[in-house]
Amino acid sequence: MSRRSGNGMMPHLKPVEKIELSEKHIGWRIAFFILFLVIAASAFASCVGTFFSVEPGWHEIEADSAGETNCGSEFVFMYYLGGSGVDATAENKALKIVYTDACEMAHKLFHNKEMFEGVNNVYYINQHPNEVIEVDRGLYQAFEVLKQYDNRNIYMAPVYSQYDEIFYCEDDSQLVNYDPRLSEDVAAEYIQIADFANNPEMVDIKLLGDNKLQLYVSEEYLAYAKENYITDFIDFFWMKNAFVVDYLVETMIEKGYTHGTLTSYDGFSRTLDTSENSYSFNIYDCVDLTIYQAGVMQYKGANSLVYFRDYMMSDMDRRHYYVLSSGEVRTSYVDVTDGFSKEATDSFYVYCKDMSCAEILMQAVNVYVAEELSEEAVAELKEAGIYSIYCEDSKIKYNEPGLVLTDVLENERIKYITELIQ
Repeated sequence: MSRRSGNGMMPHLKPVEKIELSEKHIGWRIAFFILFLVIAASAFASCVGTFFSVEPGWHEIEADSAGETNCGSEFVFMYYLGGSGVDATAENKALKIVYTDACEMAHKLFHNKEMFEGVNNVYYINQHPNEVIEVDRGLYQAFEVLKQYDNRNIYMAPVYSQYDEIFYCEDDSQLVNYDPRLSEDVAAEYIQIADFANNPEMVDIKLLGDNKLQLYVSEEYLAYAKENYITDFIDFFWMKNAFVVDYLVETMIEKGYTHGTLTSYDGFSRTLDTSENSYSFNIYDCVDLTIYQAGVMQYKGANSLVYFRDYMMSDMDRRHYYVLSSGEVRTSYVDVTDGFSKEATDSFYVYCKDMSCAEILMQAVNVYVAEELSEEAVAELKEAGIYSIYCEDSKIKYNEPGLVLTDVLENERIKYITELIQ
């Protein structure tokens, strides 16, 4: 590149003058020079210290992207630094390290497409059916929760891989190869896979204790898988972040960090705080393809919340949604009985103070992944200690007595009211 000024000519610069330095008092000059460096370095250090210092209060803690690949981009971790009485700057530094490490491990453990050295993750398990495998305690606990609630959703992995294709379709014409609502052949295939998925004699995670397990796959299913190019027998799919949130939160608690709240982009949230501090969560509703903030729920202390929805709210949601030109939507909420995506209502919030996100999900999944919302099923959740909020006909319906809902929307287009249901 030619070094020219804007008019195409070199700028006129004064010639450099040669300066002779006297050798008198050279020692003093060296001393003053060193003193200048010390003062400058001290001033610089002071500026840097001020720049990196953190004031007590609420801050977003971000996983260090400079490290190994992690799942931090899928979460917002808000934390009240200095709340435990320690220096906020020091706590921020230490917490970031712990959170980054936890995000990296969670990413590896639940990954279903890649193997990582020294980590027997979901991908590794799929590649080693009928072998005894030792896994990290965090992953083992996830399988324990699934087993406790007899949830079989993870065994729909072959269908989930087809839904991944749906979400990356560029136009509606491509859906026919993957969408059971558009193809009888696809529907029949998904039902056949569902028959395998719902039968423990065909496929099952056997928990053997001491963090050891076995992905049992029958000879019949192995033959079917080989014939149909199936390589994945288990996949947490859209449920993954419920377990990841729990893993991250439990890690934070074990390390003594209990003054924050962690929320995933896809609807799983946990508040770590065991005090009576106040928190809030926005309640959304989708009407005629328009998303409204219908109101805000207020709560205190620790809480776990699962938020189901049949609409996208961020670019990340493209991983789990496809909107047809007709306005119909296909989501990752796949019914384990037949492989169809189903949403009982636009938005459905379920929460509990005494359960983890995964435990709530296990009990609420069949309430939402259904053709319509059952008031009887919602009441049964309440009996189990899980409260619900959902919007219907411009009403915010809820069933926790005493729940405070604020900022209820009212404008020229829509007006919401609240209704306590039994």
